[in-house]
Amino acid sequence: MGDKQILFVGLERADALMIYDVSNPAAPKHLQTLKTGDAPEGVLYIPASKSPTKRSLLVVSSEGDGSVKIYQPDLN
Repeated sequence: MGDKQILFVGLERADALMIYDVSNPAAPKHLQTLKTGDAPEGVLYIPASKSPTKRSLLVVSSEGDGSVKIYQPDLN
């Protein structure tokens, strides 16, 4: 995202998604935790350049409740 290397980690049992800046792999930085409401099974990142909102999007699918959620991560 921009000039940052971002890692998205789905935590299926915790019903959450963790976002880290791993630009420096020796010192990753936790940026944000998103509660997904149900176990995240699939995660798709859409860069701002391809997003209809012109902001980066994160699409998360959940098998348990059959939902698809779209987030605009706030990484500033």
